[in-house]
Amino acid sequence: MAIKFILFLTVGAIALLFLLSNSSQNNHHCLHLHSGWEEDDFNHTNKIVCVFPEIDVDPTDNYISVHELTQWKLQHHQTKQLHRSKRDMIFYDKNHDGFVSFAEFEHRLPTSQYTADGDSFGYDKRLLEEQHFNASDTDGDGRLNLAEFHDFLHPADSNNPKLQQWLCREEVWERDTDRDGKVSYIEFVNGLFLSIRSYDEESYGYSYHSDDSKKAYSEFMFSQLDKDGDRYLSAIELLPIIGKVHPSWRYYARKQAEYFVSQAQVGKYGRLNLNEMIENADILYAAIFRDEFF
Repeated sequence: MAIKFILFLTVGAIALLFLLSNSSQNNHHCLHLHSGWEEDDFNHTNKIVCVFPEIDVDPTDNYISVHELTQWKLQHHQTKQLHRSKRDMIFYDKNHDGFVSFAEFEHRLPTSQYTADGDSFGYDKRLLEEQHFNASDTDGDGRLNLAEFHDFLHPADSNNPKLQQWLCREEVWERDTDRDGKVSYIEFVNGLFLSIRSYDEESYGYSYHSDDSKKAYSEFMFSQLDKDGDRYLSAIELLPIIGKVHPSWRYYARKQAEYFVSQAQVGKYGRLNLNEMIENADILYAAIFRDEFF
């Protein structure tokens, strides 16, 4: 413990000098391993010191806010996500023309994808995927370029309104157990409402202390969505809550940033200075560098 305490004091002093420096070469002012320092601790601390000025940009004030950490995580996740989309596109682009047609996409799917036993499940699933493809095809040329294919793979993160509508149709298809093309109150309570409730509890701290309060809230939510009052929900009526059912990566990035800042901050003012980050190097290392924490 004494060695770690001395380590933190030493690194803290170096960090202070780092922050006082206004040189344009701040990104290169990383620490060097000294004898007596534990290598894992040093590696985590050194990376945090190096990356601090890259996160502290909005504004540059020697503090990292929840917003700045959210943006950092989101940007780096998007970079990795786009790299994976490029790799997947190579897999599906059978004729190597730089585009993916629906035939090429369907050709790569497992033969069991659309298999149905005694009902229209397989046909409906294929039709749903074709609608998904067409919704992603923003220029209507019958094939997907990289940007369109990326949105196709990650519809919840897309700004394409047609993909948001497709997500609603997909939810109706998944929740509609009696296959009448719409969602009844019972189907809503047993599926969609659970997702909405989970989102509200995490985002706003809502809680339901009794079955009666849960029932009352589910009935209220259903009535708010049921615009035509027919006691069923159509795909278009799900648009107001589709972001809760399919949260974007921005939502997850912010939730993680809020959690890590709350764990590491000392002053409880919603932001971190470099010393606080160094003293909580293990926690912040995961927040900054490990994508699997999303």
